[in-house]
Amino acid sequence: MDVRTGAEANTTRFGAVALPLALIVFVVSTAIHPSREEPMDNPAVFMEYAQSQSWIAVHLAQWVAVLLLFGGLVALYYSIRRRSEAGATLARFGLAMAVLTAASLTMLQAVDGVALKWAVDAWASAPAEQEAAAFAAAEALRWTEYSLQSFSNILLGLTLILYGLAIAVGVAYPRWLGLVAMVSGVAWIVHGLMVPYIGLFDSVPRGVAIILMSVWAFFMAYLMWRNGSRRRIRRPQSATPPARPR
Repeated sequence: MDVRTGAEANTTRFGAVALPLALIVFVVSTAIHPSREEPMDNPAVFMEYAQSQSWIAVHLAQWVAVLLLFGGLVALYYSIRRRSEAGATLARFGLAMAVLTAASLTMLQAVDGVALKWAVDAWASAPAEQEAAAFAAAEALRWTEYSLQSFSNILLGLTLILYGLAIAVGVAYPRWLGLVAMVSGVAWIVHGLMVPYIGLFDSVPRGVAIILMSVWAFFMAYLMWRNGSRRRIRRPQSATPPARPR
């Protein structure tokens, strides 16, 4: 007799909700992120950040998006593992990379969303004789943000490539979705490699990565929800019916 596994279905459905919700939360929070100034013009950017009243809240929201993305990737791992022996190993490495990505993005939000805000506030209110030292401290944190942006993008790219390969060689989901994830991953890595040499900027690879990742996440969400609704296991049945008590 076929029975639905509640835990498995709930995990898959959670992932189906978490993946697109992560992107929605990130897009909304980024839309209200102060960004009028040129990103590489540190004096103008620091003053804009110091005047922002929503800076910390925006970055906390972006961190929530990171956690939702991680939850969705964990659920996807279990979904692939149960349906595909071929993709299980790759998905396992993808999950390990997702852990590193979530940790790196968490550090990025901590530096950018909290430490940098305190530093630019201190610079904006510093007396004249302390302005240079306060600006140097804020700039050092800004450069730390560059490094975290770079490594986070590269790790995210590797995560998507590994998950994409797991999907492509498995049977749980359409293989073309694996290709979409891999191309997005390559684009994230390219942008991540550019950041240490150029700084913070909007590149063509980053735009491509975001678009493809969004397409992938929403299609995956639909398929994961459908799989979570249909997933069943077969209980072994006895060859002979049990004897009736006399």
